Amino acid sequence: MSYLVFARKYRPDSFATVSGQEHVTQTLSNAIKRDCVAHAYVFSGPRCVGKTSIARIFAKALNCENGPTATPCLECQNCKEISQGTSLAVREIDGASHNSVDNVRELIDSFRSLPAPGTRYKVYIIDEVHMLSLSAFNALLKSLEEPPPHTVFILATTEPHKIPDTVMSRCQRHDFRSLSLESIQSRLADIAEKESLKID
Repeated sequence: MSYLVFARKYRPDSFATVSGQEHVTQTLSNAIKRDCVAHAYVFSGPRCVGKTSIARIFAKALNCENGPTATPCLECQNCKEISQGTSLAVREIDGASHNSVDNVRELIDSFRSLPAPGTRYKVYIIDEVHMLSLSAFNALLKSLEEPPPHTVFILATTEPHKIPDTVMSRCQRHDFRSLSLESIQSRLADIAEKESLKID
């Protein structure tokens, strides 16, 4: 019998389903509505507060076949492929295990190609970006200084103080908050109801 852990089954798939980060989701939604999407973002905050989830939702919002839209449909091919992690428009990199200058140069080489057919933006999500080596940061900096068109970088980190100022200054920073007890209780109650579970 196969099963899906709740953390994956109920991972937020739209800005509306994100808990406790309204200050971030509203700002990103407004940027899409006003057509002022930045080329680079830093998502900083504690672990497990929604940084990567919001990065994926933002990628859907930019590439939804009905968009760009702050409310991606979740049904088109682009949205489904991003949700499944199979989209050619979105590339996720673990900065902890891909932290060398060669890893970043390989990434930079892929910037030169156009977005995949049917998509608008190439979105690069680098998780734990603070783990990159200094030479890797310097290589990335060149792309941030002269960003390729239709490319968005999202740098996620739990330790923003380790990101060089030269990199940070070229990104729009969003600080994620720890979830309140009320937000956690509300989310758990919602999941319990959907799963027909009784909780005290």
